[in-house]
Amino acid sequence: MRFAAPLVFGALLAAAIGVGTPAEAAHEDGRVLILAPPFVGADAIWMALTQKFFQEERLAVTVKWVASGRDALRAFHDSQEGKQRIGFVVVNEILALNFWPRGDRDFTVIAPLARDAEAYVVVAKAEITSAEGLKTKRIATTLGSTSAWFLGEYLRAHGLSERDIAVKDGPPNAILGWDPDQSDIAAFFVREPQARLAVQKYGDKIHRLSTATGYAHGYLLLGTSKRYALEHPGVAERILRALDRGRRHAADHRDEVIGFAREMFGKDTTSVEADYSSMERLIGIDRMTLDDFRTLGRWTKDAGLLEATVEPTALFDPAPLRATFPERVVDDARRSSQ
Repeated sequence: MRFAAPLVFGALLAAAIGVGTPAEAAHEDGRVLILAPPFVGADAIWMALTQKFFQEERLAVTVKWVASGRDALRAFHDSQEGKQRIGFVVVNEILALNFWPRGDRDFTVIAPLARDAEAYVVVAKAEITSAEGLKTKRIATTLGSTSAWFLGEYLRAHGLSERDIAVKDGPPNAILGWDPDQSDIAAFFVREPQARLAVQKYGDKIHRLSTATGYAHGYLLLGTSKRYALEHPGVAERILRALDRGRRHAADHRDEVIGFAREMFGKDTTSVEADYSSMERLIGIDRMTLDDFRTLGRWTKDAGLLEATVEPTALFDPAPLRATFPERVVDDARRSSQ
């Protein structure tokens, strides 16, 4: 999932935001390091920083903004044997599920921060008016992305599969170089703001055929290592309490969220404003989360991206949420941790 914000820095916005005090330290030096891409799905973190909710949990939190979830996971993995270990990392569902069995089974997700379906869109030529109209056509998306997962689920829901179309891989902004009159590409599965920009550019030659609502969700997740959680008891629970306050503050103070994005990441906040309206803030593991990850697991297994024996919902460790907000952890998630 990509909750987008303008990336006006290079590979890493090296400056970190630090808040908090070492008083009653969470661990030996009283500091917690979080890596996060600058996506509005993490606005609970933004507001927990600015409103000093971390401080009120007696945590000294530093957030370093990285250009992508892939960069965050690489740094997270490399830090685990170092002196300055990264405590928590924010990443999307595709990257988390790929990293967990292939890279490090010590990695676990303690809570989804946000999810979105409306931001994922099928943009098709005007003459394509149904899923059946995609059959035998060339369809473009970014392979290995949430949009590609949406494509698979959309086809399956309508009695089709990837075998019934010709998939073309490309970057998300490839749609802006599309020629609907001449191209053999019939549709793109993309993420906002690309769909909106394409409709503005091509007018009535194309249209929004569907969103991912009812098919799939993109997620932004908070991960950590099992070892870190064991060595620093209580830190995850305090992080979650602060983030929940940040979540509620973000939902009620749109201007502050947009202002934070503008100050930290650049003047163009179009993507942030669009995502703010469509995303659902969580801090909980509900039935839909587990259903989505089982569906995602099936899709990744069918695509050969995940071993057949892996249970995707085992990625979650609900213990910190269960200790903090037990009413937000469904029974299946509770049983999986026992």
